Parts: sequence; structure tokens; C-alpha cells
Amino acid sequence: MEENYQKFELPKLYRYSGLFVIIGLILLHWSQSMYFVAGQSARLGSLGVGFGLIILAAYLRARGRLYHHIPLVLFSGLYFSALALLTKVQGHMIFYDKQQQIFCLVCLVLFWCGYILASEKKQDFISANQIILVVIAGVAIISLSAFLRFVKDLSFYGTERGYADTTLNPVGVAYANACLGIVLSIVGLLTKSLWRKSIFFMASALALLVVLSSASRGAVIWLIATAFMYLALNRKRKYISIRGISFSLVGLILILPILVFFYKTNYGISERIDVLFLRLESIYLYLIGQSVDGSIGAREGMWQYYMSNIDNWIFLGEKGYSGYPHNQWLEIGVRFGLLGLPIFAMSVFLFTWLINLIVRGQLRVDLEYSIIFALFLFSYFSSMTSLSLQVNRALWLGFGYLLGFYISRRKRHLRFAS
Repeated sequence: MEENYQKFELPKLYRYSGLFVIIGLILLHWSQSMYFVAGQSARLGSLGVGFGLIILAAYLRARGRLYHHIPLVLFSGLYFSALALLTKVQGHMIFYDKQQQIFCLVCLVLFWCGYILASEKKQDFISANQIILVVIAGVAIISLSAFLRFVKDLSFYGTERGYADTTLNPVGVAYANACLGIVLSIVGLLTKSLWRKSIFFMASALALLVVLSSASRGAVIWLIATAFMYLALNRKRKYISIRGISFSLVGLILILPILVFFYKTNYGISERIDVLFLRLESIYLYLIGQSVDGSIGAREGMWQYYMSNIDNWIFLGEKGYSGYPHNQWLEIGVRFGLLGLPIFAMSVFLFTWLINLIVRGQLRVDLEYSIIFALFLFSYFSSMTSLSLQVNRALWLGFGYLLGFYISRRKRHLRFAS
């Protein structure tokens, strides 16, 4: 079998599957800002093309080996079908919401794609020095600037948040653009050219400004936590050095005047940053017992309610479930009861396993690994305080990718041990 692998010649398009993954992730998460460039058609088109590119990447990478993954697809498909049946029997609101059902299906397909991408990854074949990524970063700058122009004409009142009469949700805006910023930042760190670094950092900085426009303190806190974990994950890389850090700092300095211009000329951004600091201060005052925070209080209230009524949902989930408890683990239990144990076990195991590998420095990661692992960490952290399961797309891609990575790693160890 080893000889057959050595003779196997990688198809040309296979070599670009990693590039398709990265472009797909960018398109999935810039869709909101594309709305302000060319309307709803651009938004939906970005989502569709981004999703399609990730599926295409999984197909190209597996090629003639797709049949190897049929057992996982069938087993997980049957399991999620059972959960869907449970939502019908229990009268969950999501069963009657077609849009949410589509979101669930998208997450399942991303889970499959993540698993195939990691399982079939035979080499590091994608570089950050791709001109197409620079072009896409340039388009991202245009679309994010359009979003910020829209924000300029809005005004918040007190600590209220929103985007006028659009359907944009502040939490969703923060999540999507934080993910976009993560992808662009990592590509910028790994590219070697100073002018390319400046373009990627400019795009990621604008994505961060959009995140700040949501005044979402959760997104900011989890972005900082993800940055620390990313640096720990890549602490052995060459760019985590005095020279590498200095080179990146120069790139940031070059874009600083433009960022200052955006801040000074956009009253909406400065206003929202003030709101964000007020909301962060509210956390501190709440923790020391000097103030009441409605958002944190509501989350604590949900925990207290569900823990005091655990017998109503522990076996088959809550009857008539609607909304979400703002916590991934609690949501799994409340929605699916004991039937959700496989998801819960997978979630806890993969997260703790990844953290353990990061702490012990046992990972050698390339561009694709770095991006997907960072997105997974941010999505996982975010899922503990916000975002329902079916809208956290990067979380499910990460679940599949980490599962495929874990199984492939175990097989290699067993093969070497024998």
C-alpha cells in the first residue's frame, strides 16, 4: 500500500485544494460586507460560491478515495436525521423554520468536508504567497470600506446596538468579520512580501473595525484569546521571532495612517467603540458586584432555569424548544437530551485534545492547519457565550477537520508502532 501511495501522482487541481479552502472561507465570511457593494445577490452569491469551493476542495482532495468516507457520511447522516426527527417529535421551533433547517444542512456538509480535507491531506501544498489571495484581499478592502461607510451614517443610543432597518444582527456581524479578520491576518503573517503583508493587514484591520462597529464584547474577548492560542500553536515558526515580528510591525505601521483616517472621519465607529468600552466596563462592575449587566444576567438566568428543571429535558430535550441558551454545551443538552451525548463527547474531546497538543508543542502546522485551527478555537470560545449551533459554520468545519486529523494521526502512529 505504501508503494502504491509513492506511485500516486497528485492531480494538478489537487494541489490547489488548499487554496480553494482559504478562498471559500473568505467568501463565506465577507458576504455581509458584499451586500453593501452589490446588494443581496452579491451576499448570497458569496455564500454560495464560498460553500461550493470548500465542497470542491474536499472532492478534489479525495478524488477516487471518496468511497473510503461513505461510512462516516452514512453514520453521521443517520445520526443527524435522528436528531431532526427528535426536533419534530418534541415540537422544536427550528423544525418549522426552513432557513434554520438549511443552516443545519450546511453545517453537516461542512463537517463532512472538514473530515475529508484533513483525512486526505498528504502534504503542505499551499503558500500564502499567491497573487489571487492578494487580489481577494483587495476586494475585501473595498467591501469592508463600503460596510464602514454605511456604519458612518448610523448612530447608537446608550448601549443599544443595531444596523438600522437591515436584518444584520450585531452578534452575527461580529462573528463573521472576526473570522474574516483571522483568515486575512494569518495569510498576512505567513506571506513574505512586505507590500503583500500591508494589504492583508489592511483588510484584516478593516474587518476588525467592522467587528468593533457591533460593540460585541464577546467577539473582542475571544479574538484576544484566539490570538494567544495561535501564537502558542505557532511558537516554533520562523515568523515568531524578532525578525519576523519586526517585519510584520513594519507592515502594520505602513497602514496605520489609513486606519487613523478611517477612525477620525467615521463618527459611527468612534461612537461604537465608546459603547464597546461601556459594555466591557459593565462586565467589570458586574463581577465586583457594583452593577447589574442585563446580558450576563440573562445568561445566568438561563443556566439557573435549566439546571433547576433538568428532569424536563435531560432525556429527550426540552419540549417546544425555541431560542438558544447562549452556551454550546447547554444547548446540546437542552435540544437533544441524552441523544446529544455523541456531539457533546466529540466537542469536549476534540477541543481538549487540540489544546493539549498546542500546550505540548506537538503540532507542525501549515497555512491551512493554522487557519482552520484558529477559526475553530474562536468559534468554540464564541459558542460558550453566544451563537446557536446551526449558525456557527466554522465550528462544524473545525469539528470535522479535527476529527479527520485525529484519526489520520492515530493511524500513522499505529503504522509506525507496528
